[in-house]
Amino acid sequence: MAGDRLLAEDMARLAPAAQPAAGAQVDLRFATHGDGRTFLAAQQVRYPFHLGRSLHFPGDPPGMPTYYVQCSAGGLFDGDRVHWRVRADAHAHMHLTGSASTIVHAARDGCAVQEIDIEAGADSYLEYLPDPMILLPGARLASTVRVRVHPGASVLVWDAVVPHDHTGQGATFDWIDARMRIEDQDGRLRAQDRYRLHGGLQAQHLPGVTGRFTCQAGFAVVTAALPLPQLRQTLRMALAELPSAYAAVSALPAAAGLWLRFLAEDAHALRAALYSAWCAVRTALIGVPPSPRRK
Repeated sequence: MAGDRLLAEDMARLAPAAQPAAGAQVDLRFATHGDGRTFLAAQQVRYPFHLGRSLHFPGDPPGMPTYYVQCSAGGLFDGDRVHWRVRADAHAHMHLTGSASTIVHAARDGCAVQEIDIEAGADSYLEYLPDPMILLPGARLASTVRVRVHPGASVLVWDAVVPHDHTGQGATFDWIDARMRIEDQDGRLRAQDRYRLHGGLQAQHLPGVTGRFTCQAGFAVVTAALPLPQLRQTLRMALAELPSAYAAVSALPAAAGLWLRFLAEDAHALRAALYSAWCAVRTALIGVPPSPRRK
C-alpha cells in the first residue's frame, strides 16, 4: 500500500482499534477572569497523567498561562487507549504542552490509540504543541486530533513523530495511522489530513516518498485574524532555508487557515523547524515571538 492511501480493507481493520477510551484521562477547561487573565476553570486528570501548575513566560501576552501535562507511565503500550479533552472558553488564551516526548512501544496483537479533542471558544487563542512522539521498533499507533473552532478563535496545533531504533540493527516501527480533523463550531468538517505510513516503507528512503528524511510533522494554523496570503508568505520566508529539513505551506479549504508539512533528517532538525514556524506564527498573530519552554 502506498504511503498516503488507505484501502477499504485497511479502514475496516482499523475501525475496532480506533474506539475512544471510556472517559478522558485528561479533561481540562480554561476560562477568563474579568480582567482578561486565563485560568484553569475545571480539570479531571487521571493516572498516568499529571497537570502542572500555571506558568507565565517573558514575552507572552499578559494573562496567558502555559501548562505542562506529565505522564508517569513510560509511554504508550500495546492496547493503551488515551483520550484528552481540552476546552478554551470565549476569550481564553493559553499554551499547552508536555514535559517530554511520548514513547510508543512495540505492539504484539493490537496497537496504541491516542485521541486529542480540542475546542476553542469564540475569540480564544489556544496552542497545543507537544513534543514529537517517538516510535520504537514494532510500534503501532492510531492517532486522532480533532479541533473544533468557534468564530474568531485561533488554534495552533501540531502532530510530530520521530522513529528511533534503540536496537541498532535497522529495526523500524510497524505503522502509524494519523488523522487531524478541523471542524467548525457545529462539528462540520472544514479540513482533514490523514496518512498511514509503514516503517518498512519509510526505511527504503524512496525518492518522492520520504527520501533522506526520517521524521515528519503536520502543523495546523487555524485562524482568521490575518489575511491568509500575508501569513502564508510570512511563513514561507521564515522556513525558506531550514538546515536538514524541508517545509511546505498551503491554505486549508474554505479559508480555514494554513497547513504546514515538515520532513526532517533527525529529531533535532524537526524540533528546530517547528520552533521556527511557531515563532513566525506567534509573532504575526500576537506581535512577539515565544520564549523557549524548558523541558
